[in-house]
Amino acid sequence: MNSRQFIVAIALLLPAVLLSQTEDTTIQQVKVVFEYSADIFPDDWRNERIDAQGQQIDLEEIARSKQVAIKALNKYSTTLLGYNLRALYFLKSMKFFGVSFGGTNSLDALYLTNNGTSLGYTDTYIEQTFHHEFSSILFRNYVRFFDTTAWKKANDPNFDYNDPESGVGAIRTGRSSQVLDTSLARYGFLTEYSMSSLENDLNTMAQNLFLPDMSFWNIVNKYPKIKTKMQLLAAFYNKLDTRYTEKYFRNFDH
Repeated sequence: MNSRQFIVAIALLLPAVLLSQTEDTTIQQVKVVFEYSADIFPDDWRNERIDAQGQQIDLEEIARSKQVAIKALNKYSTTLLGYNLRALYFLKSMKFFGVSFGGTNSLDALYLTNNGTSLGYTDTYIEQTFHHEFSSILFRNYVRFFDTTAWKKANDPNFDYNDPESGVGAIRTGRSSQVLDTSLARYGFLTEYSMSSLENDLNTMAQNLFLPDMSFWNIVNKYPKIKTKMQLLAAFYNKLDTRYTEKYFRNFDH
């Protein structure tokens, strides 16, 4: 084969290679979708009040998104996913209530954004967002297994979560930082965003159980209120899958 024939052969192969990297797929029985249309959002999200909007993910980000999805989904059993997660959608961006979101969830689907590592959408950010959002679905579906009373008791007696919109207000007003904050940890909160609602507090703990920031376990060990919440959430997950124990979360290969 001469060089011209070689170049032609490679050119003919490229469409098939690109298609295999970018087409929708199924992982752990979960449909993973990269093609955007307004229909991916529930009907009641497309009303004038919520005004759900999305943008097609860039082609060059799809293969990386797929690898992050594989890593995240493989941390859950097929059974747990089968009962709780139908689809995972990747977008470049999305807005609800006129506010940009990095991730959100519906009854049985997750919606994650990826606009490139240079803008902060690292593998870690995307995977943590997956665990953050999936914990909301699990919390809703199995709230009977979660000790809400004990969780609230870990907060100061006069504390009240400050965002009745469960995070929308915090994002809109710039109080949605997910950077671990030791000045808040003594009061039982990992981040500023954790203070917005009980669900967001739980979400932030969940994302660090499944993919911890470097200082997470040091914070758990140092601050009793954080440790109490970690143990309560680990106990919740243990009721969903017995392999999820505190030891497991401390030691498994993240």
